[in-house]
Amino acid sequence: MVVGSLPTVPYLPTHLTDFGISMARGYKKVLFIPDTHIPYNDRRAWKVLIKSIKQFQPEILVILGDFADCFSVSKHDKSPIRKTLLHKEVDAVRDHLEQLEGLEIKRKIYVAGNHEYRLERYITQKAPELFGLVDIPTLLKLPQNNWEYVEYKRHICIGDLAVSHDYGSAGQTAHRTAAQRLGVPVVIGHTHRAASITRRSFHGKHTQSAMFGWLGDVSEVDYMHQASAKTNWSTGFGIGYLLKSGEVVLHHIPIIGGAAILEGVIVK
Repeated sequence: MVVGSLPTVPYLPTHLTDFGISMARGYKKVLFIPDTHIPYNDRRAWKVLIKSIKQFQPEILVILGDFADCFSVSKHDKSPIRKTLLHKEVDAVRDHLEQLEGLEIKRKIYVAGNHEYRLERYITQKAPELFGLVDIPTLLKLPQNNWEYVEYKRHICIGDLAVSHDYGSAGQTAHRTAAQRLGVPVVIGHTHRAASITRRSFHGKHTQSAMFGWLGDVSEVDYMHQASAKTNWSTGFGIGYLLKSGEVVLHHIPIIGGAAILEGVIVK
C-alpha cells in the first residue's frame, strides 16, 4: 500500500445495526488492545487488562495488531537468548486468546500487524509451497472462535472510526498524520506510544484519533529500542464509547505500577 493512500479495500461496514447489538443505553463500549508481542508481553499488565475487560464489559473487543511477536520467523538477526520455535509462540498466543474468548464478548476483531505479517513474508520468501496452507488465522484458530480477521495494511470501520495497525507512519504523531491523510478519525497501534487528538469536523461532528501504547515487557526489548521503550512507550490500553451518531469517544487507560483506573475504579 502506498503511504498516505486509502487502503486497497473499501471500508468494511460496521454501522451500529450491523453488530446485532442493542443500543438501548445510547452507546456501545469498545475496548482496544494495543501491541502485546506475546510471548514477550508484560505479565502483570496483562492481568490488569483481563480484570479491566471484566469490569468494563465491552460489546466490541479489538486487537490492534502485533498481538503475536512471531520472533521465530523474523527476518532480523535473532538473539540466541530469545531464540524460540514458532509452535511455542503459537501456543502462547492461543493461551492468551482463550482467556479473551472466555469473556463472552459479543464481537471480537483481530487486526493483523507487521509482526503477524512476518509469517506470510517468511512463507513467501522461504517456503512458497506452503502459501495458503499456513497462515495466522489458521494457526491461531480464529475462525473457529468467532474472531473477525483484518489483514495487515487493511482496516475496519467502527462507526466513523477507521481502525488499522498502522497507515505507514510511526512516532508520536502517527495518529495525527494518518487522520489528516485519510480525512477520517483513526485508531492505530504500532508506535507503542499513547496520544490523541480531538477535532470538530466541518459538519460539527466530534472526531478523535488515538494510539493506546502497548502491553509488551520493556525488559524483553532489543538493545536498539531500549531507549525509546524506557522513555516514550506507554503501557496501557484504550476504551471507546460508540454513539448512535457513529462518533466514538476515546480514552487511553495507562497501566501504572500494576494498576489502572477505569471509569473511576482502580483495577489491579
